[in-house]
Amino acid sequence: MVQARWVKPPFQTIKVNCEGAWCSRTGIGGFGWVARDFAGIFHRAGGVGVVFCGSSLIAEVESVRWGLLACMEKGYGRVQIETNSKFLVEMLNGLLLSEASIEGILWDIEFSRNQLEFVEFLYTPRAYNEAAHLVAQFVTRMGGSHLWDCLEPEWLFNTLAIDVNIYVRI
Repeated sequence: MVQARWVKPPFQTIKVNCEGAWCSRTGIGGFGWVARDFAGIFHRAGGVGVVFCGSSLIAEVESVRWGLLACMEKGYGRVQIETNSKFLVEMLNGLLLSEASIEGILWDIEFSRNQLEFVEFLYTPRAYNEAAHLVAQFVTRMGGSHLWDCLEPEWLFNTLAIDVNIYVRI
């Protein structure tokens, strides 16, 4: 018996919004990411919270690294990474010299980038990064590592629906 299997189209680009959260008083932070397809439909999200971060930039760059790793794990070949850190996007795109504190993480990101067919780093204003911001807040508050695959958590649903302009009537 032949079993049918769904295969992702090779041209489909996954958009991953990334966000870091950091408290300067404690040095504790977290980071989250949300992956969606070209139509804005949720694929997966995740994050890690209550980790020591020396700066907000470290939390932000960690969110990019973990978002890319999640895409590699799922076999996505074409990825757009969006973050609201213009400074980080310029470093990732080679427009600014990198800071010494994040060189190792940037090396990991470049290695991951080379494993994928296409990776693009984009700046997005904070207002358009709300879903990733909510994930970063949640994991930073709860601690630990979290992953949601195919089904988004209830507290994230409305933000995702607003992002794709879907009207949901209950």
